[in-house]
Amino acid sequence: MPGIARGDINQDQDFCAELLVANQEMAHIIASIKVNKQTDAIFLKAFDKSQKLWSKHVKAELDMQFPSYNPLDYGSSFTMCQCASMLHFTQARVASLRQWLNPLAEPDICAGSKHPD
Repeated sequence: MPGIARGDINQDQDFCAELLVANQEMAHIIASIKVNKQTDAIFLKAFDKSQKLWSKHVKAELDMQFPSYNPLDYGSSFTMCQCASMLHFTQARVASLRQWLNPLAEPDICAGSKHPD
């Protein structure tokens, strides 16, 4: 993730607003995947497990980046930085999840559950 320069106080709101949009997009993609794969119980179980583990991974990464329990230790930019970091992870997850929605351009013997039903 690229660094963030000090700047406009509105960046707090910008990153957090972008994160909200990205979270809504991810929720929509998750719902669409679940509808498309609703008859595949094994996939859905694995998918739910993957999403839970992804959430734990993001929390662990944020805990590592900002280990103090006191947000004041990170200054006035803490909210912006936290939103920017979470946005980075969420955008990457959205890109990954899209693979189950977009049809394959070419046959891929390694696509597994990404093949359309």
